Amino acid sequence: MLPRVGLFACFSGGSNNGSLTGMAALEVVRRLGDEAVGICSLPAVLNSVPRQSSMIQQIDNVMVVDGCHYACAKRLLEAKGIKPDVYLNLEEDLQLVKQGPFSSLAFTANDVNSVADAIIAAGKDRFHWSENSRAGK
Repeated sequence: MLPRVGLFACFSGGSNNGSLTGMAALEVVRRLGDEAVGICSLPAVLNSVPRQSSMIQQIDNVMVVDGCHYACAKRLLEAKGIKPDVYLNLEEDLQLVKQGPFSSLAFTANDVNSVADAIIAAGKDRFHWSENSRAGK
């Protein structure tokens, strides 16, 4: 079964913000469940892996989360014809400072939870997300 929302995260482990996008995306799936949201493979879609490319075309909604102003995930996906329904940029929208190369682990559990909260808030109206929908799971 496909999730209602396909979530692409930058997940570049080269900086704190890149790492945060991936860790927070995992937290969002944990909170909302994999029927509501699923993480999509950016490298697989960019490399036209048939199964991943087919699945993303079947998912009704796409959200993209980037770590910094370079907006790599969004730009790469748009070059493949995939436009996000909702976009969040940690540096621009949340004013989280990218610490630069080799700062992969320069974040806290609180940072992960705050970014997960922001992802859920950014998609809440468009995707009708509710953490309460996971009751009993």
